[in-house]
Amino acid sequence: MKKLLITYASYGSGHKSVAEYVEDYFKEHSNDFEIKVIDVMDYASLIAKMDQKIFNLNFKFNNSFSNTIGYEISDNKIITAPYKELTKAFLKSKLKDEILKFNPDIMISTHFLGSILMGSINKKYDTNTKIITILTDYASHSMWLKNHKREDAFIVSNELVKEELMEFGIPEHKIYPYGIPLSSKFKKIADPIKTKEKYKVNNNKLTCLFFGGGSLGSSFSYSYFKQLLKENLDINIIFVAGKNEKLQEKCQILVEENNLSNINILGFTKDVSNLLNIADFVVTKPGGLSVTESLEMKTPMILIPGNGGQENHNAKFITKNKFGIRTRNPYSFARKIRKIINNPKLIKEMYNNLKNYQENKSVEKLFKLVLKMEKMK
Repeated sequence: MKKLLITYASYGSGHKSVAEYVEDYFKEHSNDFEIKVIDVMDYASLIAKMDQKIFNLNFKFNNSFSNTIGYEISDNKIITAPYKELTKAFLKSKLKDEILKFNPDIMISTHFLGSILMGSINKKYDTNTKIITILTDYASHSMWLKNHKREDAFIVSNELVKEELMEFGIPEHKIYPYGIPLSSKFKKIADPIKTKEKYKVNNNKLTCLFFGGGSLGSSFSYSYFKQLLKENLDINIIFVAGKNEKLQEKCQILVEENNLSNINILGFTKDVSNLLNIADFVVTKPGGLSVTESLEMKTPMILIPGNGGQENHNAKFITKNKFGIRTRNPYSFARKIRKIINNPKLIKEMYNNLKNYQENKSVEKLFKLVLKMEKMK
């Protein structure tokens, strides 16, 4: 039985979600792998954990300026050196012992820390683990690429990112533009009529699905939601607060105080594909996974500001391809929503562009790639 190690780092929620999607697919489609999943941050130093906490707080409160500065500074060949020092610290931790004990044949990493660490282990301990790195955004970043000579494959979102990696110096044969992996169950869609009944959607109105900041929920989205309600638009609104219970409560109070109808406030949900399926458009920040899910369901996107850094690049990808539009503040956001409601052609144009976007079969292709690699060993 072959051993498969899947690693992620719990910065935000996307890296973990993709790791879980990969794990589920392999378990569902093969009995030939012993699988181990590790969050590298469970073994991190105090300094690394502080960095993680700051990142997740910035995420929750949408400190895009701080994240953008950090992103741009770290996207530098010289300044990535401290991160390699951080990886050396991991080599002294129990994580190194855990990996050596498991001795994986293949590692799939959804965060660069896992890939860099495994490359260092291969070099220092003469192990021969194949390393596959999944880039979970719509642009490259040097932190994902610095260790490329020790890695065997890169899964990227599209051909443009493939070209970026080739310009960086990564051989073409290592780059696979499969898309960001989604759950194999993602497109098992329920009857839309039943979904609309479940969420009390009025069929005679347009439906706005509003993601309030990924599965963790971002308090930053509240001002956008509040401004949207002030427009008093005759539409259905489904607001998803994720695991942010305070955000969910605030939004629910706002709806009840104003005695508003056709508005449904949800907490964390795994019913994302069905919600996207009944939505005429989705409001979301441009996180890699949220964008991928919306692309897969061909749902036009209204982007509110994200966490800066890589999410700025994700937003540029969406607007460049006219899959959605970008807004800068609550007031311009509300005005653009009103404009869309009054001009249905705008939604239709975005939808027509989305129809040409290739269906995501990334996790299936990744599975076949791993089988191929195993045959070549």
